[in-house]
Amino acid sequence: MKKKSIIILILMLTTAWTVVLPNHSKAEESIDYNAIYNQAIKEGVIKQQELSYNEWLKENVEFKTIYDAGIKENVLEPTLGYAEWIKLNHYGQPPKDDDTKFTSYTIGSTKSNVSTLSASTSKIRVTQLSSFKIKPGDILITNSTSSAGIVGHCAIANGANHILDMPGYGNKKDNNRQLTVSQWLSKYSNGWIKVYRLKNSSIASKVAKYADRHYYSSTGSAKKNIHIAYGLTRRLYKFSPSYCSKLVYDAYWFGSGSARVLNGASGYVLPFTLLDYFWHDYRPSKVHTY
Repeated sequence: MKKKSIIILILMLTTAWTVVLPNHSKAEESIDYNAIYNQAIKEGVIKQQELSYNEWLKENVEFKTIYDAGIKENVLEPTLGYAEWIKLNHYGQPPKDDDTKFTSYTIGSTKSNVSTLSASTSKIRVTQLSSFKIKPGDILITNSTSSAGIVGHCAIANGANHILDMPGYGNKKDNNRQLTVSQWLSKYSNGWIKVYRLKNSSIASKVAKYADRHYYSSTGSAKKNIHIAYGLTRRLYKFSPSYCSKLVYDAYWFGSGSARVLNGASGYVLPFTLLDYFWHDYRPSKVHTY
C-alpha cells in the first residue's frame, strides 16, 4: 500500500507540474535563418550577390536584439515568431528605391555623410548648404535608430519646415511630437535618412495638413493639444496607441480623401515596408538621401 501511495503521489506531482508549465512562445522556438534568407531572396528583397548569407547573418545579431526587446517589453505579441517579424521589417533591409528616378542632391561639395559629423555641424550644413528642401507630406525613413520591436524609424513632414513623428522613447503616454526639419535631421544623423515624395503634391499637402490637425494641433498652431500614447499595436486604424510608421500610414489613409493612395492593410505596418502599402501609381519616390 505504501509503495502504491508513493506512485500515485509521483503521478499527481507530474500532472501538476505539466499543468503549471507555461506555453512556449514563438520567441523560444529555434530560428531557421537559412530558410528566412532564401525567402528574402525569393521575394526580391535581398540579392545574393549584394548581401551574402554570412553578412546578413551578422546583421541579425542586431535584429534579434530588437526583436527580443519587443517580446520582453510586451510590445510584440508572444505568438509573433522571428521569421514573421523580420519579414514585416523587410528582412532588415531598407526600402527598395528606383534610383533611375532619383535626383541626387549634395550637401557641400560631396555627397552627405552625416554620420561623420557632429550634430551642430550637421545642422549647419544641412540647412545652409543643401539645395534640397523638404515639402509637406514627405515621408522620412532612417536606419539611425530602432525601438523595441521596430527596425528603423520614420516620420512625416506636416509642413515645409516641420516634422511629425513618434520617437518611442520618453513619455510613452504622450509620445507624438513636432520638430523643425533641422532639429529632426540632427537627432537622426548617425545613419542614412531617405526622403520619399508623392508625385501628386496636392494630395501630399492635403495629407500633411490632416496629420498636423489630427496628430499634433487641432487648430494648426505651434502649441500641441493632441496627445497620443505610444504602443506597437495590430489595431492599425485605431487613433491611439500608435507608433511611427502607423501614424504615417494612418495620415495617408484618412487624409488622402477619396483617392486610392494606399492598399488596405492589417496588423503591423513597419518603417522599411511602409512604402509597399501604396498603390503603384501613388508609391512615393526617393527624392533625397541625407
